[in-house]
Amino acid sequence: MKKYISIISALIAILMVMSGCQDMDLLPKENLSDPQFWKTPADYKKAANLLYDRMESFNTSDSESDIAYGEGANSVSNGTYIANPSDGNWNDRFTDVRNCNKIIEKSEVYEGDPSEIERYVAEARFFRAYTYWRLMKRFADVPVITKTLNVDSPELFAHRDSQAKVEDFILSELEAIYTKLPKQSELAADDRGRITQGAVLALKARVALFAGTWAKYHNHRTDYKDVLEQAIVAAEKVRTSGEYSLYEGSGAESYRYLFIEEGDDAPEAILSNRYFKDIRMHSQAHGVYWGQRGTPTKKLAEMYLCKSTGLPIDDPNSGFEGYSRMADEFKNRDPRMTQTFLTPGTTFLSPQDGQLVSAPGFETRPNTKTGYKLWKFMGEERTGVNDSYYDYHIIRYAEVLLILAEATFEKDDKISNEVLNNTINVVRSRKGVEMPALTNEFVQANGLNMQTEIRRERTIELAFEGFRRDDLRRWKTAEAELVGALKGFRYKDSEYAELKVLDDESAKKLDENGFYIVEPETNRKFVAPKNYYYSLPLDETKLNPNLLPNNPGW
Repeated sequence: MKKYISIISALIAILMVMSGCQDMDLLPKENLSDPQFWKTPADYKKAANLLYDRMESFNTSDSESDIAYGEGANSVSNGTYIANPSDGNWNDRFTDVRNCNKIIEKSEVYEGDPSEIERYVAEARFFRAYTYWRLMKRFADVPVITKTLNVDSPELFAHRDSQAKVEDFILSELEAIYTKLPKQSELAADDRGRITQGAVLALKARVALFAGTWAKYHNHRTDYKDVLEQAIVAAEKVRTSGEYSLYEGSGAESYRYLFIEEGDDAPEAILSNRYFKDIRMHSQAHGVYWGQRGTPTKKLAEMYLCKSTGLPIDDPNSGFEGYSRMADEFKNRDPRMTQTFLTPGTTFLSPQDGQLVSAPGFETRPNTKTGYKLWKFMGEERTGVNDSYYDYHIIRYAEVLLILAEATFEKDDKISNEVLNNTINVVRSRKGVEMPALTNEFVQANGLNMQTEIRRERTIELAFEGFRRDDLRRWKTAEAELVGALKGFRYKDSEYAELKVLDDESAKKLDENGFYIVEPETNRKFVAPKNYYYSLPLDETKLNPNLLPNNPGW
């Protein structure tokens, strides 16, 4: 011990002598302090780079709704979830807000030419608005913090700002910054994936649609038409920009390939969470293959229209071929169905076992809890479990077109054929989908409802991308859609029964029409208005009682 003390003392003496002879910079180069940082545009770019890692990525959020079922019952879907002491959806997001605010604040004292860092400051403002969007859609009223806080900041005990005020803050921020960012076509190769004008406008359209329809059906503000007009204007700017188009690079299966390896850098991708081989990877491909991402329900399966007629399957003239043979249900249907569902007998490439033929069975991969199997998002490259590296598309052009259609209809309770042809019918005409057009005349002639058809199109196009529960919430239809039993495939009098896919006990869990009951109606509830909201984290309300009262019902 004495030996080591002597050595340390000698080192200290040497350092003291050296410090008297010359100036020494002992600050670590890999962890620069504020006085050393924020000096160059490169510093601001590096700070902005950290914000990209916090974006949304692959998720199982649709299992919280009625169109997907996970590995077990979902407490959010069935209405049994309870308030949690803590919630990363709150804590992590306010960490993100702080990181954005710091970049914005530092830009105000930047000693160089402000135009050099304008782009990165705009990115920080985008991410702040994006983060408040994530907070608002979950918690409704949240405190809007626009500066970095310290332990003495009174804002630590701020009251919540109203949902309408948060919405207006997000929308105004996005409107203010979009021209300060490059267009998609102006991005250098090394900057692919960075925020563009299109991403800002698309997010504005998404937020305004949510805010406007929430206002229309929940009445939290009276100017819903003005808000929906903001969605229309923003979406139309994206549509007419010429910067984006639907992905058709994989021929007849372009819809499915958009979500895996071939879809990276697709012209449809407006904002993506990007992954790279040996740098940043994920386990999504194997998650789908093992059924961990969830499986489609009967509700989703029944939404796909018949291809030859464009009619729902419950229409006697639709051309639906029934359930007798396993393949029948999928014949003559919107091709997006067989690019989302992996149907029995289909040859496919798995990320683990190579080429296989899909077989019925709950434990035959891809595993299923409903009898239906998911194909969408299953990468085809053979990789290790955590080694997939295709991108996750957060915002894509098809969504923007659907926003434009829905916002137009919800604002005026009508939509012209011209708007339909510029939006939904563009989505339907994608190579390999090529569904019949939706027109006012078609809806009237077949006794359909335009609102239902617009919502149907949104649900099937965006299936398993995490939109469904929030859509049911803003439409205020969750109280009707989420209380029924969750069901799977038709078993009775079908080829599945001939093959005895279900064991004897499971085969008893059928409804009166022979469909497999995954979760019975008795296990599901929806309490309004409570379940239209989420509770604030209880620990946060203890630390800051000014956050109370909690959301309705909590």
